[in-house]
Amino acid sequence: MKLTNKTAQAAAGAGFVEVRKFLHAGQQSYPRTLDLEADPAEELRITLQPGSSVGEALRSVLARYGQRGGVGRMCGGTARRLHYHRIEHTGDASRPYDYGPPHVLEGVITFITGAITVGQNQDGKVLLHCHSGFIDGDGTLHGGHLLLDTVEVGDDPLILRLCLFSRGAFVVNSDEETHFSLLHPTPME
Repeated sequence: MKLTNKTAQAAAGAGFVEVRKFLHAGQQSYPRTLDLEADPAEELRITLQPGSSVGEALRSVLARYGQRGGVGRMCGGTARRLHYHRIEHTGDASRPYDYGPPHVLEGVITFITGAITVGQNQDGKVLLHCHSGFIDGDGTLHGGHLLLDTVEVGDDPLILRLCLFSRGAFVVNSDEETHFSLLHPTPME
């Protein structure tokens, strides 16, 4: 029996998640893991109140700690409005994948999870990168690259945990394989 995508999903049940492999046009670089040892300097638990702009609030908190990299998690909460992107096939052989146009959600949005990376561009300006999963008011599951500057906290506070590094940052540099600008671990004093 040949399983098509739809029959595979039906056979696996409602919990089926399709896995896609993305092959980029550039030279593959292995290993894809870059290591930078740095002791955590600060562990923060941040509660953003209803109506807060997430990007603005996070930048305000981060300004107190200087230019450092960090990672974090969304631990729960809601949003009233947000924009997110998903990867799409471009049809361009030199850059076959890119983020598509923004999907805009409004209403009651509940966060399931989110992984946050705190980085900076070449000019030292703070960049907030987040991949998140969330459910809209109709119960539909969404997920992708969340634009934190577009997120307005909903009726329930948004709880975030951040770990800022003591001597390291994530700095944007080009990537030969993906042709994306990616955050790379970078030593800093």
